[in-house]
Amino acid sequence: MIKVWVVMLSFILTGLLFGSSVRAIDKIQEARIAETAREMVVNEEWIIPHYNGELRLQKPPLTYWTTSLSFKIFSVNEFSARIPSLVFSLMTALLLFIWLKREVNIKAAVNAVILLMSTFIGMRYFRSAEADTTLAFFICLASFSGFYFIEAPRRLYLWTLMLSLGLGFLTKGPAGIAIPLLTIVIYSLLMKKIARCKSLLNPIGIAIFLFSAFAWYVWIFINMPDIAQGFFSRQVDETFVTGNHKQPIYWYLIHFVDFFAPWSLLAVPAAIWYKNNQSFPKIISFALIWLVVVFTLLTFTVNKQTQYALLLLPPIVIVLSYYLEHATGVFYKINRLFFLTLFLSSIVLIAVVAYRHGTHRIFELPNILTWILLCVAPVFLMKILKIEECFNQPVLYAGVVMTFIYLFSEQYVTNDLGKSDIKELMISTQVDDHVYQLSPGNGAVSFYSERDVKPLTNKQIQMMADSDQDFRLVAKKKAEFEFNNVDFIVEKEVGDWAIWHVGKNK
Repeated sequence: MIKVWVVMLSFILTGLLFGSSVRAIDKIQEARIAETAREMVVNEEWIIPHYNGELRLQKPPLTYWTTSLSFKIFSVNEFSARIPSLVFSLMTALLLFIWLKREVNIKAAVNAVILLMSTFIGMRYFRSAEADTTLAFFICLASFSGFYFIEAPRRLYLWTLMLSLGLGFLTKGPAGIAIPLLTIVIYSLLMKKIARCKSLLNPIGIAIFLFSAFAWYVWIFINMPDIAQGFFSRQVDETFVTGNHKQPIYWYLIHFVDFFAPWSLLAVPAAIWYKNNQSFPKIISFALIWLVVVFTLLTFTVNKQTQYALLLLPPIVIVLSYYLEHATGVFYKINRLFFLTLFLSSIVLIAVVAYRHGTHRIFELPNILTWILLCVAPVFLMKILKIEECFNQPVLYAGVVMTFIYLFSEQYVTNDLGKSDIKELMISTQVDDHVYQLSPGNGAVSFYSERDVKPLTNKQIQMMADSDQDFRLVAKKKAEFEFNNVDFIVEKEVGDWAIWHVGKNK
């Protein structure tokens, strides 16, 4: 067991840690969490979140708390902001390993960890300071606990389930309750164990759920009822009614292949194999129900974003891990063709990148040592520890290759220097009380300024200029300013971002 995890951690941690300390906070979701957590730490205000100096109640606070705790322990920086996602992704991997080892065997359990940590969407969000990894863990823990509670009712499973439902809700709202609870109820109906669901109405369990999910909300409503009602009602409207990230109903379906690459390429043969082999463990039945529940809820939710699809990953991993371990005949050959294609693709990628960018960058000594370590260490450790029997070796090789491709692409193909523009601009600027940013604001501006940079609306800018106030404004260079008798002069610029001196037209 320990030896197996030594091998797995040798490539998991490389994938999670590589570049995490130098990648700038640039995505708006990362910036919101990192800056809100920074303000919690600096202002020692742990209950009421603020973002760019303004009240922020649109989202539950658990991710802000875990990130601020990381800042408190490790100091405020990009890597510390991403530590909670790293920890929760590892906990999800461990949970799936334990679950599949119990219900199937150790090879399927190892497959699950490798697939989880080497899928495109996993690599993207497990390395990012966002709430979705935390939510995925609590949904996974609730599903694990609910599955075992239905199979063998114990108070520990019940209490863990209720706590997970509450903390899932406190992470990102109703999805943390709806997904595992619907999955558990449907599974118990199909297994003709619906009576077990009545046991969920345990007073202690309900108390654990209510306290973990709603204590913060109750405190907010008691202390600021008018403000809280406005924030929460607006969030419900944007998420479930009007939507601010609308996509067509089939959006997740058409993005299935790229979100869950490369393992999504096995979805069709796996589906056919399951149809032809309808005898499989209960965990597979549970995972298929889980998958249908998540996909249905995401499909009919108004807002659709890439990170929401992360919630599909655990059940997909369970289903594909079992398939990879038990597929035979023509399906075994399809899988081998998939592995061969993946290996050849990685070679082509390296060749193309080397041709376009020159080999001098790619094959500098520190870089090549990193790539060799990533590719060789897991295989070397597996051989030297003599635990080959615990691994489906092509799956391990494919996981290593996929991790290599993702990191290699991030370093040499998709590495956009513009992602560091705000960082470079703000750390080179003396920020004082006369520096603002254009509304709705970007948390990275405040994060790298190490102080709250207040956003200004167009109306506020006009009023301040009319009152003869001179100030500086952080905004993109392509921002269009249409004001009466107001001058905007670029004072400093980095890439697409600039600091503008704003004053009344004399």
